Amino acid sequence: MQYRLSEIVAKLGGSLEGADVTVSAIAQTDRAKPGELTFLTDKKYIKTLPNCQASAIILSDKDAQTLSLSISKIISDNPYLYYSRVVNLFHPKPRIAVGIKDTVKIGKNTLIGKNAAISDYVVIGENSQIGDNCQIHSGVVIGDNVVIANDAIIYPKVVIYSSVTIGNNCSLQSGCVIGSDGFGYAPDASRHWHKIPQIGGVVIGNDVEIGANTTVDSGALSPTIIEDGVKIDNLVQIAHNVKLGAHTAIAAQAGIAGGTTIGKHCQIGGAAGITGHVTIVDYAVVGAASNISKDVTVADIYSSGIPAFKYKEWAKIMVYMRNWSDTQDRLKKLENELKTKNGSI
Repeated sequence: MQYRLSEIVAKLGGSLEGADVTVSAIAQTDRAKPGELTFLTDKKYIKTLPNCQASAIILSDKDAQTLSLSISKIISDNPYLYYSRVVNLFHPKPRIAVGIKDTVKIGKNTLIGKNAAISDYVVIGENSQIGDNCQIHSGVVIGDNVVIANDAIIYPKVVIYSSVTIGNNCSLQSGCVIGSDGFGYAPDASRHWHKIPQIGGVVIGNDVEIGANTTVDSGALSPTIIEDGVKIDNLVQIAHNVKLGAHTAIAAQAGIAGGTTIGKHCQIGGAAGITGHVTIVDYAVVGAASNISKDVTVADIYSSGIPAFKYKEWAKIMVYMRNWSDTQDRLKKLENELKTKNGSI
């Protein structure tokens, strides 16, 4: 694809300064070639600009004023967002052909919307609804009583259990599982575990994206809820009856235990662990590898991970930690002795 800069601005907004050149791709500043468009969203790339060969650049008005650049400029209030839209312009998501393949199995009383594209070996249960313009790739399994609204993209090997509702314009990446049983068991007197049926289902809002091999468990009696605009990375575990507030983003390998409520616009770092039945306030940020074990009531940045360092240093710290109780006792004893001594003077 090729676009003149004026065409890009007409489609995406922003303002153009300089020649209305034609560009055919977008690339990083240190890799861009003539005929390509680059972008500046991170100050560390400023040092690469003198050798940048791009024909044009996306940047903020402030950077456009302070940097001496001879190439054409698209000026945006949010260059990173603008860059993402340009990438989508040059690389629109491929669509599978409209129609239902002969190998698809559809249960009784299931309704398929207009312009649906359903690829080979898809199985859809009974009493379900698939909205308009949905794309369902090969090998997807959809249970009974599932509702999927319009414009969903469901990639290969996704499994959607029964009693799941999915909103408009959602994207489910390959291998994710929606509505699998929550981890609910009741022990008897012999400490043997007995399964508690998980019948609450899952409700997913609009514009939600769920990454590859992520699992979202069914609620026990009421549904697990994912609100509008939530973005979930690969390999994330969302347990039963979790509620994720609108426009929250969760990075890979995070685990959220049952009954937890996470507010709107939160950011959860990779490999973070959040225990069950806690509440996290709107706009909170949980750092990578952090553990949250109690309610977070103030919107702030929270971190508890310990970065790696040399083994000998780590071992020394562990010795100090193991002996900390004895150290406290000795300090308390010395404190009491000083108080006695000072009191006797």
